[in-house]
Amino acid sequence: MSSEKNAGSKSMPRKQRLLYLSAESTHPQSEVLSCAIYEPKHGSITEIDPTLSKLPYNSVHDALIEGWRIIHFPDQRGSEDMDILGYQFILEKLEEFDG
Repeated sequence: MSSEKNAGSKSMPRKQRLLYLSAESTHPQSEVLSCAIYEPKHGSITEIDPTLSKLPYNSVHDALIEGWRIIHFPDQRGSEDMDILGYQFILEKLEEFDG
């Protein structure tokens, strides 16, 4: 029985999750305007919900505290080029996922 338990306790593969955060500025502590999380699962659909009243993170810094890593910083363009999307950060997190 213990061999069954050991065989069943294999760790799941670690897969990359992606988090896209659009912020008010290039500073990691600026307010997040929108977000999208891409999960490493078949059939996973990612949508940005503009009616969402509470985002999972208030700032990029908050996501860093939760273990996300920045893999892409936004362009350092001037504020006159700022559009509705804000300044986009891309973060990653490696976590165990089934299948």
